[in-house]
Amino acid sequence: MTEPYTVLHGGFHKTASTFLQKSLQRNKGRLKKGGVYYVPHRDLRKKFTVPCQQNAYQAIGVKRKTVISDAELQKMTSAFFQPVLRDKPQRLVLSDENLAGHCGNCVKTGQLYRYRGAFMASFAKSTPYPVREIYLSVRNYADFFAAAYVEYFRSLQEDSSQITTTQIMRTRLFNHMPGWNGVINVVSRHFPDAQIYVWRFEDFVADETMAPALLQRLIGHTVDVQTFDAPRGNSKRQSASARAMAELELLAVTEGLPSLVAQRQDIQNRYPRNAQNGRFDPWMPWERAHLDRLYVDDIERLGTNKAVTLLDPAMLHGANTLP
Repeated sequence: MTEPYTVLHGGFHKTASTFLQKSLQRNKGRLKKGGVYYVPHRDLRKKFTVPCQQNAYQAIGVKRKTVISDAELQKMTSAFFQPVLRDKPQRLVLSDENLAGHCGNCVKTGQLYRYRGAFMASFAKSTPYPVREIYLSVRNYADFFAAAYVEYFRSLQEDSSQITTTQIMRTRLFNHMPGWNGVINVVSRHFPDAQIYVWRFEDFVADETMAPALLQRLIGHTVDVQTFDAPRGNSKRQSASARAMAELELLAVTEGLPSLVAQRQDIQNRYPRNAQNGRFDPWMPWERAHLDRLYVDDIERLGTNKAVTLLDPAMLHGANTLP
């Protein structure tokens, strides 16, 4: 069998990955007719990404309830890719923003994906085809960690081991200092045959033409993205307000996780994000200013990385070429 030209979209979190995934999922049949096989991201996560990460935890000595050996992982991933073998597509598109880890990893440690190296190593070695292109979106550090904190609080369960407050997250972040360059260098190391394409989430939000242009690059030239049906429903979930997050954090600290879990949705509904309840922003003005400057500097550094191509609206529409 001729190997499919494999493309990976790896997030990162809170950068409109859901919109891209829903667009691809809605048009899965149309893509298949054009020789493009899209693996639904929920299937990829459940049957591939999660087993890879459970195997990675074992490799680095982190104890988890579920343990997957190398032999078990090989068997699971082989079975997962059997439909691709049968279909024999020209192009394979994979998408999962959990490639490097989870929002909780970032919040609890103040780092961009604490286990990124182990997770990506396991994902890469278990992918049966060489990944030729990788697409990633980055976001301003202050906004990324604020959004990640909301997701972390939404995911807390009654039996979660501990609560990381905004103060703890801020302290740990400034002890480590985040850097997208470090994360992307890890991607490059574990996917050495891939050309990496990166865009700023801020550009994506400001220019509505970026979404179809990026989708076109993901799927290649055999299907015209202009023929796509729009994804069903609203793919954007409203972020929590400042008032809601203050109430949730207070509840978690004073009454515990069972009370938080029981009242979490009601509190978010009671205090929606609006002019009165405000936008959640855990940073002091000087902290945000520092993180903003760091982000600008890091984007400039990314532009000097030979393994990375920065995508912006001018490039996407000026060149108008497909890989």
